[in-house]
Amino acid sequence: MLEDYRNALRAGQRATRAAQARGQSPYLAVLDDILRGVNIVAQEPLGLVDIPAESIVGTKTAGRHTAFAPNFMPLLEGDSEFAHKWSNLCDAHLEEGIRYPITAYEYLNKFYVEEGNKRVSVLKYYEAVKIPGTVTRLVPERNETLENKIYYEFLDFYKLSKINYVHFSRLGGYAKLQTLVCKATGESWTDDDRLNFASLYTMFSQQFYALGGSALGLTPGDALLVYLAVYRYSDAIESTPAQVRENLSKLWDEIKILTRPQAVELQLEPATKQGAEPLLSKLNIFSPRPSELRVVLLHEHNAQTSAWVRGQDKGRDALLKAFPGRVRVSCRENVNPEVDAEQVLEDVAHDNADIVFTTSARMHPACLKVAAQHPGTRFLNCSLNAPHPLVRTYYPRTYEVTYLLGMLAGITSRSDHVGYVAANPVYGVPAAINAFVQGLRSVRPEGRVVLRWACLPDPAHPLDFSDRKDIEVFYARDDREPEGTHRDYGLCRRLPDGILQPIGLPEWRWDTFFIEIVRSVFDGTWNSANGRAINYWWGMRSGAEQINYSAGQNSGTMQLLRLVEKQIAKDDVQVFPSEEYAQGHRKQGAATGIYTPQELMKMDWLDECVEGEMPRYEELNVKSRFLLEVNGLDRYKDMPR
Repeated sequence: MLEDYRNALRAGQRATRAAQARGQSPYLAVLDDILRGVNIVAQEPLGLVDIPAESIVGTKTAGRHTAFAPNFMPLLEGDSEFAHKWSNLCDAHLEEGIRYPITAYEYLNKFYVEEGNKRVSVLKYYEAVKIPGTVTRLVPERNETLENKIYYEFLDFYKLSKINYVHFSRLGGYAKLQTLVCKATGESWTDDDRLNFASLYTMFSQQFYALGGSALGLTPGDALLVYLAVYRYSDAIESTPAQVRENLSKLWDEIKILTRPQAVELQLEPATKQGAEPLLSKLNIFSPRPSELRVVLLHEHNAQTSAWVRGQDKGRDALLKAFPGRVRVSCRENVNPEVDAEQVLEDVAHDNADIVFTTSARMHPACLKVAAQHPGTRFLNCSLNAPHPLVRTYYPRTYEVTYLLGMLAGITSRSDHVGYVAANPVYGVPAAINAFVQGLRSVRPEGRVVLRWACLPDPAHPLDFSDRKDIEVFYARDDREPEGTHRDYGLCRRLPDGILQPIGLPEWRWDTFFIEIVRSVFDGTWNSANGRAINYWWGMRSGAEQINYSAGQNSGTMQLLRLVEKQIAKDDVQVFPSEEYAQGHRKQGAATGIYTPQELMKMDWLDECVEGEMPRYEELNVKSRFLLEVNGLDRYKDMPR
């Protein structure tokens, strides 16, 4: 087998030249050198392990590391004793297989050979996928490097799955994979789980590289997360290689977007209100502009039972008035997000809908899957911080409204304690709660907020705070109330007879979103995103939200509130101070002194003036858990699913 050795030698020489051209070592990495100055906090014997061949990257000691190129191909001359031993191993491998496992160390999920370098070299030459080895894991102390953080996430994943061949370039990948394969965070994988996943991963990796994935700077694991977010795992493991390739091809643009910095664009105002429309229109003069659009609204509930649907449905008439004769608008109600949303979306896409607004965040997963199959239809979902190049999201900046209502609560309450009912612990909700606190304390410095959650019903702690005689004014939202009632809706006062009197009701102007988004399609600016995911997060300046104050408010109070409204619209009010304290008297603050929109959306802590806490995942019902999968706060990403 000396001919094989000569072929391997040439491969090693090519790898050496390539490494030198990149300014890298032309030989195997040496673990002992890598570990200098590294504090190893644990050594864990893993026993006999199937080691991914591509993850074996070096040798434990410097002894013979110059005998191998970085790809483990040999570098010594063909007439050497080393060459003859290497060739004899080839014969043994072809005749009966190399039976003896190597001995190796694992560090940061890479493997370094202590005994068996030539075996690894031969097996890699023959393109072995796995190499058996007795492995000792070396665990470094935690630090703030990205590689270290990802590794500690891998350690948690490995305890459950015993899978060591999936790699990610971003944080959160392992927890997300655990969720996407329908496993709870604390749930161990069975042998069948491992076999099914290994089959899918091997097939997916082959198609990923066949489509040019090696040039993207991403791992197959990164791409697999995008794939499984659109195509269900149960369907994926039953797919053929051809089906995986076809589906992956449809998502290729979305996967490539992962390589771009700032691939998600947060749009805080409509383009027309930014003064950008004329320029963008000129830049898009050659883009096709439709003369008519078919718009569809999909609702989880119906207008008879849901104030949320009624509010969104007002945009229907507004669109017809804004674009007379140019839009056709229809709606579908009572669409179950988990049962029939996907089929309904398929139907409207096949019916040549141009724009589809799905008004429930729980429809986001169905939107993703259908959007991948129908690139000609524009899909939007009413949610926050869950944008995807295939599905844009839209939502109002609710913290602006709750700041004003907190002020009104502080003015009208006869007690220092006011109530607040939040719906679910999703993006934007902690910011809205904390803004309410800031508004309250701007007029009542000793004010405190008692927090309850609509997603955690508790008869002993009703959402109208009737158990708390010191709370008569509270903010609550339950949009399932029948039209004409105000119970559990907006800022209310509980009267002595138990009737709830509205004080200030927020109004989310979905018509503003619908009109401006449809306008962007008509004028050609929709396509200016260049593949970025778009998150429309509009506030008072754009007219996307307002407050309807009840009659009879004190004139001085109204003058103050209207003044602050104008200042918020002009960005002249800093709702959140540069430094404040979270519960437990933990100091909090924006990185630059002023909170960025991203920091506000992802805020996951509560002001120390809030009495109450964030829900625990295990307390939530199935519906709320499903919602958290779409746009739940980051603190819930690692919790059981």
